[in-house]
Parts: sequence; C-alpha cells; structure tokens
Amino acid sequence: MEDFEENIHDAAHPVKDRKDLVLLLLGCAFCLFLFAQISNLGQAGANMKWQANNLDSQILGLTESEARFSELIKQRETVVQQSQQVQSQYTNLLADLLELAKTDADANAVVQKYNIQRQESAPAATETAP
Repeated sequence: MEDFEENIHDAAHPVKDRKDLVLLLLGCAFCLFLFAQISNLGQAGANMKWQANNLDSQILGLTESEARFSELIKQRETVVQQSQQVQSQYTNLLADLLELAKTDADANAVVQKYNIQRQESAPAATETAP
C-alpha cells in the first residue's frame, strides 16, 4: 500500500511544476511586453522631439521669408510708382500728338504711320494691396 501512496504523491508534483512553469512563462511574456512598450514610448518621444525641432526650423524659415518678401514689396512699390508716372507721361504725350495732328501735317503723318488712336476711356483698374 505504501507504493501506491508514493505514486499518488509523485503524480501531484508534476502538475504543480507545470502550473509554476506556466506562471513563469506568463510573467516573462508580460515583462517582455512591458519592455517593448517602454522602448516604444522612448522612440515615440524621440520622434516627437525631432518633429518639434523640424517645426521650429520651418517656422523660422517662414518668418525670414515673410520679412524678405515684405522688403521686396516695399522695393517694388517705387518701381510701380515710376512705371505709373512713365505711363501717364506717354499718355499725355500721345494725347498732345493727337491734338497736334489736327493742325500739323507732320504730326498727322506720324499718327497715320503708326495708327495712333484714342481709345474710349475704360474704367481704371485699381489693385488693393493685401
């Protein structure tokens, strides 16, 4: 009878060992999962830092570009004013030439040669600066 009791006692230990092994494997898997999550968070933090630095450099570049463009607009305003003055001078010159062509033969010849005509006055196009 003693042999029978030893067999029962030996059979109970492998089940307990299996449960311990399963718990050990589950614990190791959970630790591995937590390690992967922590390293993933570290990588995500590094990516966010890189994106923030990249965004800062883009904002700086855009600010510098805006300053350059505003300076270019100021420089171009003088050119636009000069071109408007030249255009008004040419308009006045051609208007005087057309008036002179009524009485002067040479002026009339120039008007006919280059087919200079007075157009109907069109509404002036005005642009508004943003």
